[in-house]
Amino acid sequence: MRSLLALDSCRSYSFLQHDRLSKGSSRGPTLKLSTIECYLLNKYGNWRKQSIVVSGATFLGWYMSFIIICVLPLDVVITFYNRCQLEKERISNTTSSSTGPAANISFECEPPTGYVPDDFLLSLWRIVYWTAQLMTWLILPLMQSYSTAGDFTSLGRMKTALVNNAIYYGVYLIIFVLLVIYAVFKGIVINTEHLKVILVSASNTWGLLLLVGLLGYGLVEVPRQLWYTGRRDYRLNKVYFKLDQKVQEKNDAEDAYRDAFKEARSVLNAVKNDHSARSKAQMIVSKFDESIVGQLFPSRSGADFATLTDADPILCTDDKYLIRLHQRSIEVIQMHNRANSQWKTLMDEAMFDEDIQQATLTGQLITTYISSWDAVIPSSVRYSWHVILSRPIAKIFGVLFASMTVFILISECTFFIVDPTISPAAILLQASAHKFHYTSTQLVSFALLTYICCCAYSTLFRLRIYKYYYLDSHGLTDDNSLLFSAALLCRLTPPICLNLLGLIHLDSHISHEKNHGVETQFTKLMGHLDLLPILAKGINIYLPFLILLFCALTYYKLGTRLLHAIGMDQFMDSDDVTMVSPLLPPPPPSPLPLYDLSLIRMLSQQGKL
Repeated sequence: MRSLLALDSCRSYSFLQHDRLSKGSSRGPTLKLSTIECYLLNKYGNWRKQSIVVSGATFLGWYMSFIIICVLPLDVVITFYNRCQLEKERISNTTSSSTGPAANISFECEPPTGYVPDDFLLSLWRIVYWTAQLMTWLILPLMQSYSTAGDFTSLGRMKTALVNNAIYYGVYLIIFVLLVIYAVFKGIVINTEHLKVILVSASNTWGLLLLVGLLGYGLVEVPRQLWYTGRRDYRLNKVYFKLDQKVQEKNDAEDAYRDAFKEARSVLNAVKNDHSARSKAQMIVSKFDESIVGQLFPSRSGADFATLTDADPILCTDDKYLIRLHQRSIEVIQMHNRANSQWKTLMDEAMFDEDIQQATLTGQLITTYISSWDAVIPSSVRYSWHVILSRPIAKIFGVLFASMTVFILISECTFFIVDPTISPAAILLQASAHKFHYTSTQLVSFALLTYICCCAYSTLFRLRIYKYYYLDSHGLTDDNSLLFSAALLCRLTPPICLNLLGLIHLDSHISHEKNHGVETQFTKLMGHLDLLPILAKGINIYLPFLILLFCALTYYKLGTRLLHAIGMDQFMDSDDVTMVSPLLPPPPPSPLPLYDLSLIRMLSQQGKL
């Protein structure tokens, strides 16, 4: 399932960019970006129940990432404007010492909309970038461990967070020291500027390596999923498959919830005479929602709590045991809420897709579930969109996105060839800038950056690490998942921007331009990866082809086919359940559908699912 946060973010980027281009002011877009961030945070989190520190840290992490993406296109066009000024000065110096027709050649460089001085832009980049790096490498990982720690005091949870991150920080410290030793061995003078470049290069290299896998999957899967969405029955069959997988996960989460609650209650009963341990046990039991406990233990019978007296009173007073039980209870509650949220979302999606499929036969869309937004839309409009228009429009966007993917892949594989320039992205941006079409240049660079971000982030947010991380658009996202998403956004956005600048030849150490060595202020802050030769050779040559290799693996679904072949459940659109290969005879009709939606609706209403 594509991440709703990635799609919402893409809409936010486009809205902000259009607003800034039309007004040329930074105050309006900044306020709108804050408003959008508050909306997203309220949609995916619950600020009423979550700690204000978690909400604030998540807001700041998302905000820093989105600011980078919104400001970089302006930095690009200002760089082209500065190049124009440099070229104008060069021509002026040449013509002042010559006579004849060449002396009459002159042109004016028009400043782009929203132009700001270079010093201001560089200062802005310093604040945004180093704030994001401080968040992603230090503050957010500590807050993640703190939010999942089982200690009963703030000091204890902080100690646990520091211990859990000690290995994490130690590994990165060792890598940094090895890079410094390598730089010294290569004859590089170690000073403050070079140490900063080594630190930034290590962070960006980590992000670029991760970006290879994310883009290799997202550049193919995003347009393909749009195309598949336009196919009849595909969405419904895929939802059926997900429901089949989610049943077992939901049952396992409920069993774990029952076991954890019974253990917590047994501990509470065993420590009646120990005030300190009893207060901790009461804190653990209070984590469990009474309404959920009532559903899982409807009768509160003796059989349900038969093990309440089996707890060892000595063990129950041990702080380490109580801390482990507290941490496990937090994890179990998060997994249960997550599984139920996903189940309800899939149920609503399955019922809605079933209603649409039925509407294609009856000519009338009667939906079981209607959102508040759909309630104000006339039924004829909803029928026209969901039944008639949505599928062909999805296919059209699938084709457009596939064209964007081809455009970016060709640019990735050719950006290091600078004489002649054959990178499509560089040719397009330079042609637009040379004609002083700065608005078009800004829009094109923003569109490329947004598409790359959407492909990378959509891959990131659909990773199957649900026991640790899941974003829920119904406000049920736990603290750890919100903080993890903010950390990854801060960590991945700068490498994505560096990748774009390489594609359009605005990194002088890649393009090797001698006459127009004007760089973006973002590049001035980042420095150049070629300070370390081992990084420069790999980044410029091998990583683009690794992206192409991952795209090929994704296109032919080799990983999915391998897992499917060895018996691990994977959704394969070439299976008999979903689609029949045109080279094979059709299978005999199944006596039963994969799911009976009427039975699902009935069981759901009775609370049995």
